[in-house]
Amino acid sequence: MDFDKLHTFCQLAQDGNYRIASEHLCITQSALTKKIQRLEAQIGISLFDRGRQGAYLTQAGQTLLPEAQRLVASFKAFGALADMVVEGTTGTLNIGFGISSYHLAPNYIARFKRHFPNIHITLNDLPSHSQNIALLRDELQLSFSRLPVDPPLTAIRLISDSLVVAFHRSVCVDKSNLWQCLKRKNYLRLRSARGRGLSRQIDMLLAEHGQKLYPVQEADDIQTLLALVSADLGFTIIPKSASYIANSNIIFFSLEGEQSVWESGLVWNQDLSHPARDNFIEFILNEEK
Repeated sequence: MDFDKLHTFCQLAQDGNYRIASEHLCITQSALTKKIQRLEAQIGISLFDRGRQGAYLTQAGQTLLPEAQRLVASFKAFGALADMVVEGTTGTLNIGFGISSYHLAPNYIARFKRHFPNIHITLNDLPSHSQNIALLRDELQLSFSRLPVDPPLTAIRLISDSLVVAFHRSVCVDKSNLWQCLKRKNYLRLRSARGRGLSRQIDMLLAEHGQKLYPVQEADDIQTLLALVSADLGFTIIPKSASYIANSNIIFFSLEGEQSVWESGLVWNQDLSHPARDNFIEFILNEEK
């Protein structure tokens, strides 16, 4: 039994007339009659009595009609949903973000959802290297991550980020002799496994300035580091973009040098197809114009 026969049954039951029903279905009366006859032969019972005034449902037809209408409506709903999935106006997007996009990613997603409310989005806080692996496995469809990336991953550059030092506001800092000042304070660092890109960036900057810092404590996230700084237990080095989550007890100083700056952007796997993802990318491109 197929949708076409059920649809024909429901249309004729609604119109009660072969000519009118055939016009609504855009087929000939002969074709409509054959479809009804095939359906009746398939289920083994008559659905209509045909009289001079039109077509009338038999008792069996009246009994079967509500379920036929439900199936036809469900099939049409499935078709409409499938069209929306193909168009990328509904579906699910798993998106990753990292330290440099704490503020960026949620803002873009909130604006995107106003245009595409039927797309469900999950946001995952992951290190850049973990995001890239997840993109290759199609566990993530998009990520806000550190650049550059290697094919088949591709990206849109969104922001430049930089390293800053976070101190408790009570600490007196000599900006002209910052490195010597840092060596006299407790260094709090993000665990390397949690932020490989950030750790590498800090190491490159220290090497650029011929400096070494030895951490007295490590943490698994930026929030914990900032909480420790807020308690005046030491200083930390973080991306400037993450400073917006700090409280008023913390002050920031920019670090100078070629290795203090890097790019971040929207990353995806160009070898995989995903209509909802493509709509998100197009939205971002339009936002950046």
